Amino acid sequence: MDGLFLGGLGFAAAIAMIFLEVPVAVALGLVGIVGSGLIIGSEGAMAIGATTIWDSLTNYTLTMLPLFVLMGNVAANCGLSSKLYQSMSVLIGHRRGGLALATIGASAGFGMISGSSLATTATMGRIALPEMQEAGYSRSLSAGSVAAGGTLGILIPPSTVLVIYAFIAEQSIRELLLATAGPITIAVLLYCLAIWVPIWMGWSSAPQRARANRQERRAAWAELLPPVGIFGIIMGGLYSGVFTANETAAIGAAVVLAYGVLSRRLSLSSLVSALMDTAMTCGALYLVLIGANLFNFFLTLSGLPFSLTGMFAGILDQPLMVILLMLAIYLALGTLMDSLAMLLLTIPLFVPVAQAAGIDLVWFGIFAVMVVEMGLITPPVGMNLFVLKTVQPDIKLTELWKGATPFVIADLIRVLIIIAIPAIVIWLPHHAI
Repeated sequence: MDGLFLGGLGFAAAIAMIFLEVPVAVALGLVGIVGSGLIIGSEGAMAIGATTIWDSLTNYTLTMLPLFVLMGNVAANCGLSSKLYQSMSVLIGHRRGGLALATIGASAGFGMISGSSLATTATMGRIALPEMQEAGYSRSLSAGSVAAGGTLGILIPPSTVLVIYAFIAEQSIRELLLATAGPITIAVLLYCLAIWVPIWMGWSSAPQRARANRQERRAAWAELLPPVGIFGIIMGGLYSGVFTANETAAIGAAVVLAYGVLSRRLSLSSLVSALMDTAMTCGALYLVLIGANLFNFFLTLSGLPFSLTGMFAGILDQPLMVILLMLAIYLALGTLMDSLAMLLLTIPLFVPVAQAAGIDLVWFGIFAVMVVEMGLITPPVGMNLFVLKTVQPDIKLTELWKGATPFVIADLIRVLIIIAIPAIVIWLPHHAI
């Protein structure tokens, strides 16, 4: 059987299995091992499988993955994540649109911990939606804020998705984490506009409420200081070069653990729970990585990435055209599957094309993550919108679409900005100490 045809068939089979809700690790690993066996024989495929498992488990870059996950789980058990929305609603909830802004900020913080856009949307839908509706906010604005907020956490350090991209694309995780600073700042500003503009235009309602007293505001600031301090340690240490990305993960986990113990918010049972959750999450992530590596090897054997590069040959001297075509593909896939599945499927195919077109792979990693997350809130069938519909069945789909549209526009503007000014992404990682 022709290798190129087999590669295309395997890619289609992987997508079909993911659509049928076969676990991503199983889908990619099964296609990878069976496809490799058909090309180089069963013995060769088994040998590659054993080598892939060993390389994935002993890779130095991935040693930070369990530490980042542990940091998030300990933070959740200390109550850091659950306090974010409450604190931010106290500080800015009295302003017009303040609860929606608090939802965006809390979703970003929770997303850093959960690492999943869908989980963040489901959780914040239960926490923030009832309060915004009780305060008189438009259902469309409330739903749009929750759905869009769920997309931010995956880009904010520590980001497990960027660690996975760094591993598969063989890029520096430190540079990728530093590269998020500009896009995150732009995202926050544009999301604020996506909330305020509909309110100013009279398309959405967001009544003001009584301002919290001084004592409540002081308590809210006290609750915000720990997560802000931890984020400052991570980014400050990375930028200054005081410690490496792996050391950052270890120090971040140690700081969160120390905070939990000293504040007496982390009991022995909570610590055991955090360790168990970390083991379960990392086990699942490593299985996904092993499956992705097997799938990547199979695609390389089939020659599909090189054929795809050849198909792009006519426009490789026009990087903008390459980027716009990939943008369209990601937006289409975003309406059908989860962000991690999309990236694992497309990175082996798109990275060689981006490299051949002269596109910086650190920039491309940030671009891919941003576009993938935008696809999750793109009407009519963005995955985050359906998750929110499941959490709050009384919300109409038309309200979800109306609420998500300003944020989709904001995301599209953000993507166009980094395409027009790549330095926003690559300047900091290329000039850091």
